[in-house]
Parts: sequence; C-alpha cells; structure tokens
Amino acid sequence: MAASLRSLQIRQTLILIVLTIIYLCFELGFNARLLDVVGGNVKPEDVEGVEFYGRSLSGIAAALVVLQLMWRRRLKNNGSGPSWTKIIVCCLVMAGVVFGVLKTTVNVLVNTRDAEFRRMAFNTTLLQRSLVGGSLQLQGLVDDPTLFAKPEGKSFLALFPFLAVSVRHLDERMGPAKEQLVRANVRQVAGGPSGYYDKYQEAMRELAGKWELYAGIIPDSDAGLRAKQQSSWQEYVSSLSRRGWQPHSVPMRRQAAVVNNVRKKVPVPANWRTDDEQGFRAAVKRRYTAEAASKGVTVRGERIPPGLPFAAFVARPGVQAELREALKLPASATVQASYASPAEFGRLFDQFLDRQTAEKLVEYRASRTDFEAGGRFFHEGKEAARAAIVPPVALFFSLLGAIGHFSKLLYLIATVVLLLLAMRRGEQAGADGQLSRRSAWIATGVLATAFAGTWGILSVLDNNVTRSDLFRQMLDWTRQGEPDSTRWNLAGKAILANITHVVAVGQGYSYPVNEAIRINVLQGIEYGYHPQQK
Repeated sequence: MAASLRSLQIRQTLILIVLTIIYLCFELGFNARLLDVVGGNVKPEDVEGVEFYGRSLSGIAAALVVLQLMWRRRLKNNGSGPSWTKIIVCCLVMAGVVFGVLKTTVNVLVNTRDAEFRRMAFNTTLLQRSLVGGSLQLQGLVDDPTLFAKPEGKSFLALFPFLAVSVRHLDERMGPAKEQLVRANVRQVAGGPSGYYDKYQEAMRELAGKWELYAGIIPDSDAGLRAKQQSSWQEYVSSLSRRGWQPHSVPMRRQAAVVNNVRKKVPVPANWRTDDEQGFRAAVKRRYTAEAASKGVTVRGERIPPGLPFAAFVARPGVQAELREALKLPASATVQASYASPAEFGRLFDQFLDRQTAEKLVEYRASRTDFEAGGRFFHEGKEAARAAIVPPVALFFSLLGAIGHFSKLLYLIATVVLLLLAMRRGEQAGADGQLSRRSAWIATGVLATAFAGTWGILSVLDNNVTRSDLFRQMLDWTRQGEPDSTRWNLAGKAILANITHVVAVGQGYSYPVNEAIRINVLQGIEYGYHPQQK
C-alpha cells in the first residue's frame, strides 16, 4: 500500500513540475514585457494595464502552492482529505486574495507618501523622460548612446525615479538645467515641428469647414442641409395630401398653381415638375447656402461680416483667439492661413514652446505645499509617486516570483529523484508513501539553496550600469540614514539597496532568455501592451 502511495506521489509531483514549468514560462515572458513597459517613456495606464497580468500571475503562483499542499494532504490521507471541490475553491480564493493584496500594497505605498516625496517624484519623472528622449546625459553613467535600448538600461530607467528621490538637494542639482529639460520634454511630447505642424493642419481643416459654412460652400452631406431638405419636401407632400394628391398625381390644370405656391418658399424653376424631388432639393440647397452666406458668423464674441476669403477670415481677432487656444499659443502669436517655408512655421512652433515651457516650469518649481492634499498639484504629484513606486515594486515581485518558483521547480525535481532512488534501493516507504525525514530535508535544502544561491549570486554580480559611479553613488544615498535613524531604519535601507541591486542585475541578465520565451514559446503574447498601436 505504501509503495502504491509512493508511486502516486511521484505521479503527483511530475504533474506539479509540468504546471510549474508552464507557470514559469508565462512569468518569465511577463517579466520581459514588464521591463519593456516600465523601462521607457510610457503612460501610467500602460503600467497599470500590464500589471493586471502581473498580479494575476502572482495569484496563480500562490494558488499552485495551495494546490501542492492540499493535494499532498489528500494523498497522505489516501483520498479522504480535502475534496477536489474544496481544493479548487481554496486555490481560487488564494489567487483572488493575493491579487487584491498586491493591488492594495501598491495603493498604500503611494497614498502614504508625503508631499515632499510627491514633489521630488514629480521632478524625477522629468529627468527620466529626458533620459529617454536623449536631452539629458548623466555624468558617471555608462557612455553608451544605445544604453536605454538594452536590458540593463531599461532596468536603470525603471529604478531611476525611485533612486533619485533619495538624492539630497535634487532641486539645486537640477535647477540650472530645469528650464532646458522642460523645453526639451515639451518639444518631444509635441513631436517636434513636424508633429506640431500636424496639429496645425488639423486645426486649419476644422476651421476650413467652418469657413465653408460661412461662405455658403455647403456639401450635400451636411446634416443641417439634409434636415432642411427633408422637412421642406415633407411639408410639400403634406400640403398636396390635404387635397388628395401625390407629387406624381397633381392634375395638369392645377400644376401651374402648385408650382407658383411652392416658389413662395422654395426657389424652384418656373418649369419645375411637381414630382421632381431632386430639383426640389437642389432649390432648397440654393436658398440654404444663400441664407448661410448672408448671415455671417460670430466667433469668440466678434461678428464677422459675410463675404471674406479664407485668409481674411483666419486673420479676424475672434478666429485668431480660437486658433491660439487650440494650438496652445501665447496671446501675442498670430496664426497664418498657410506658411511658405519651414522657417516661418518654426517661429510659430517656438512661440508654442515658450508658452508651454513657462506653464510647465510653474509646476516643476512648485513648493511642497502645492503637493499637499488639496494642493493644486496634488493629483500630478500622486501620479508621479505611483510612477516612481510601481515599476521597481512590479519588477521586484516578478523577479521574486521567478526565482521562487525556479527554486520550487528544483525542489520538486529533487523530490522525484529522491523518491525514485529510494524505490531503486528498495527502501521501505512510510505509511503515507512520503520521503524519509532525511530525504525531505535534502529536498528542502535544494529549495533553500537554490533561492539563497540565486539571490546571493545576483547580489555580487554587476553589469555596465551597476558598475557605474553614478549607480553606486545613488545606492549610497539610498543607504544613508537621517540623523534620528535607528538601527532598524538603517538595516531596512540596506535591504532596500540590496533589492535594488538584485533587480538591476537580475533583469539585465535574464531579459534575453525571458524575451526569447515570450516570442518563441508563448508566440509573442503581448500582456496587454501594444506599443505598435501608439
């Protein structure tokens, strides 16, 4: 009986090995995708979207542990332990709990940061975007223009805002270059002169549509025109029906009178046929466009007289005010209907940069009180704090899950090997078919050694980024305590610095393997992130 249980345990462990390998493939593929997301200039919703998959995978990882424990208990009790229904329910509950706990943990970390952290995070995200855009080079970092396209560079970008908030007197250090960085960031977000020109063309196309209505150039598809044509025709048909007629059945002797009556409202020709709906609608359009052209329009409180060509229409003060608002230009700017050369348009783009830079500098030079709850930049500061906290936390949990389940995989393999060796040696199985105490300790030792060994190796390894003077200096700043710091505070900072180093190294070395698994094994699964659609 015990031997039979041992065979069942081997079979059970092999199934768990397969499930763990499948999980590891998805976890490692996710880890590569996560680094693509957090190691670049992406929006918060991109991180939040891909992190849904991360929390789900963490929940599945916890559910696998519950499955292993409860299934083993069921086997030990010869099938009289927890039912499969109970096991499945417990796995689902554990997955949901872990998903919720991770989401809550991140929210608590973000919500408990103080105003100074939010202010610093808001400024460090500017530095991060400047690094991605190439407008900022950090002294002491690797001198490699392709660094941020490499795994170690992406890891550094993801960790940078979190590390930078530990830099003392950051404002003084970045103050002289802040305006230049803000201007470069505004330029990058706008897409440069070509991207801004696209927005200009879009605004002018919208304005051209308004001018066509103003000038009486109305297409047949215009909703207002179609409604007017339909209502006029229905009114005409109704007037005939009161006499018992239809457009095609008006008596010959009454047609002239009907046409004369129609011409009082609609300018149809004198020889118009009473059933000519197309000619009727064309006449309605002529009156509709003439009325539109004669009315003129009011833009921003200015009455624009009828008959102006497009260039003169664009030059009107009301229209200029509307264009300046749409294109985010200062009050002194003048928008032309067209530009003869890129240099001419470049002057307009410079005015846009001047205004946007001045407005953004107000935010980046704001005081701590502006980032307090209820302050004018509280929401922006909170989003910046999330951007600083979520990437390193996400990378840490993903790396931890991968190392943990890799260690668990080795533990399961060791368990199968030890069970097979025991069977080959003819060792007597226990009543429950489990490993002997000595073998169980060996398997557990494999798990602990694999986890501690992997973490220890990553702690002493380096890559181009972690060997740089800047990264080492930033880690030193992270370890530094305040004057009133306790031993526990200092120990916590040291652990945090070690985790940061492990994440930076581990992500750099594991990314090529993880990305190969995502592309080749998982068929390029996107995990909710689609950069080609941006």
